[in-house]
Amino acid sequence: MKLLPNWKKAWKWFSVQFIAAASIVQLVLLSFPITLQMYIPNSVMQVLVLVLLAGAIMGRLVDQTKA
Repeated sequence: MKLLPNWKKAWKWFSVQFIAAASIVQLVLLSFPITLQMYIPNSVMQVLVLVLLAGAIMGRLVDQTKA
């Protein structure tokens, strides 16, 4: 396995940003007290994370070079 030559700029890529957002959403939910977590349906969180991960796939397919 070999790193990309421009790996230091990975934080600018949409795919990395969407994956980070999906991770943050899940961490925030886990940090809520269990009594508050009960009010958030699992289906809502699953859909939100799936949308963010689909965005990561789309971000990977988009050309992000500056014109």
